Amino acid sequence: MRVDMNISESIKEPYAVINSDELTPEIAALAREIAAFGNGRNVIVGNLDERMVIIEPEKIVLIRVESEKVYVVTEDETYRVGKRMYELLEVLGKEFMQVSKSAAINLSYLESVEPSFNGIMLLHMKSGEKEYISRKYVPGLRKYLGI
Repeated sequence: MRVDMNISESIKEPYAVINSDELTPEIAALAREIAAFGNGRNVIVGNLDERMVIIEPEKIVLIRVESEKVYVVTEDETYRVGKRMYELLEVLGKEFMQVSKSAAINLSYLESVEPSFNGIMLLHMKSGEKEYISRKYVPGLRKYLGI
């Protein structure tokens, strides 16, 4: 894909133009990324059945990776997303913490922490979900909790 940029003082607001002979899924995804970046809103697009659903970050309880697929869990549904976990965490910011190689949580949904075996802890979320935090990520959680 060729990229052309035009930098000029006469341009008051940045805009993007995509020229193509057809609308492919890749181009549609690129347009969504550009639009999301430009509007300052942190929304996540998830797939549920045959629908694409916009998920507000504050409604996300946790992120899970299962069989190399990334899922976003809310209080009501589980959505398949097309981004990798690290990409989601970059967009979602400080409210989210990675707790294992395959999971991240929304800290505002954390209800309690239960010690488990071998230095691993079980996290109980306000939504009823449970997730283990591995030893590698425990220091970050302790710092967040102030202990």
